[in-house]
Amino acid sequence: MENHSTSINLGKVNPKVENDHIPSTTQADTLFNFSKKLEYLIDALKNKMLSPRYNTENVEYLKIENLQSITIPMKCFCDINLHKISEHLEWYGYYGIAFPKAWGIKTGIQPVHYINAESALAKDLSSTFSSAISLRTDDQTTFESEAKNYLLHHLMYSKPYSGLAKKEENDTVLEKEKCFTDESEWRFIPKVTAEGYQQVFINNGLSHPSALISWSNSMSGNSAISLNFEYSDIKYIIVKQASDLDSLIESINGFQIDNFKKQKLIRKIIVWEDSRGDF
Repeated sequence: MENHSTSINLGKVNPKVENDHIPSTTQADTLFNFSKKLEYLIDALKNKMLSPRYNTENVEYLKIENLQSITIPMKCFCDINLHKISEHLEWYGYYGIAFPKAWGIKTGIQPVHYINAESALAKDLSSTFSSAISLRTDDQTTFESEAKNYLLHHLMYSKPYSGLAKKEENDTVLEKEKCFTDESEWRFIPKVTAEGYQQVFINNGLSHPSALISWSNSMSGNSAISLNFEYSDIKYIIVKQASDLDSLIESINGFQIDNFKKQKLIRKIIVWEDSRGDF
């Protein structure tokens, strides 16, 4: 009697394509980086790079002993749909470059992990991190050292679900309670120690506040630690108003690139005040 049974190899059903990009059905399939000044946007376009700056993140929500904040080099992005992005622009600026999300993933940009400070995960992270930092360097095994580095790296990509946000406006620091998940934040955090920079400052461990600005400014234009891109990688360029468009076009026309590339770049510009009602 013939056996007509069929052997099924479940491992070969719908095989996953390595690095295949699956677009989100709820978020924009785009990563936006915004700045507060047109000159920053022009510099980024001219140099074809987004350079990191040191940002201080409050980590008191995790209740880790002797750890209130970490300061790390980063460049931030969001994947908010354009019709919902108005408040984000008010906080972070109206001058932006947008890239396809597939490009951002390929270059290592990572979504932030939002943490509920009352969750078991937060408590475990606090306990484990407190134990790790209490170890003396000469007491650590290789595994313990790697685990400590992993925890710190995890912390670099973490943010509380909600908290107090600050922004500078007309030389005044404004504060507001925010639900941080609304920011849909992604981060590019390069390894900077090979270029002579400190990867992490603990509890604002700098001799003077202006030192942080100086360190950040010195990173500008350093391609080894910046996020480098080609003009073909850009999806949109966003400016606030019509006068910005004129200035940006004038700058692009001064770039040392051929006229065809200039025209392609100019066609990607969106003037927010003219277009916001269309999204």
